[in-house]
Amino acid sequence: MSLNQMNEELNDAFETYFPNLVRWKRFAYKVANFLLLKALRLRTRVFGGRLLVNERIVEYPQIFQWIRPGSVIFDIGCVSSRLPIQFASLGYEVHGLDTRPYPFRHPNFRFHKADVFEWSPEQSFDIILMVSTLEHFGLGAYGDVMLPEADKVAVERISNWLSEGGHLLVTVPFGKPAVIKKHRIYDLERLKHVFSNFKWVDEKYFKRIEESWLPSSAEELREVASPELPANGVALLRLQHI
Repeated sequence: MSLNQMNEELNDAFETYFPNLVRWKRFAYKVANFLLLKALRLRTRVFGGRLLVNERIVEYPQIFQWIRPGSVIFDIGCVSSRLPIQFASLGYEVHGLDTRPYPFRHPNFRFHKADVFEWSPEQSFDIILMVSTLEHFGLGAYGDVMLPEADKVAVERISNWLSEGGHLLVTVPFGKPAVIKKHRIYDLERLKHVFSNFKWVDEKYFKRIEESWLPSSAEELREVASPELPANGVALLRLQHI
């Protein structure tokens, strides 16, 4: 967990425990913890930080609604996602792919450390997830190769990994189209181009208003810009390969 994600008031499923410490280590731990919390509070006051809710707050619940029971799930770009360990814990067979190592292990989860443009699976998948992933392809922000039309090339490649009748579940920043340092913001025209070989089974749109997210529409988000993170609009797509 990065420092930007640390908040002492928000405990979640992932916590680090330090059981059975000897006396001197227990004292050192308390000192280190005290200093770290003080530093984080000071950082917020000095730099004017505030707690914002990003698009994961609407993406994760919708993804869970779209998952069919018994599906074999494949999560692409999963290194910072909670979904693989969540679905594995619920009994699904889950696979994940990323160029960076995934920090968690589970008997139902198999991680593949590889590049999506070079790796090929040994099986097909009922559900392929690309949650806040597609917009990063080909921009070089994460050490990947800069490649024109990388998002469309990736989708065409990934479509061959779906089982018959399988679904591709995608979330991307949405609104006024742009390319910023680390990602693209999509509009309908670009999405239709990238997913030209897919049937649009369902689509959802959400808009960020200050600290809150609310349901929206493609038309309402058409001129909404996202010059910096977090994004101000997001599209969630449930797609089936034609």
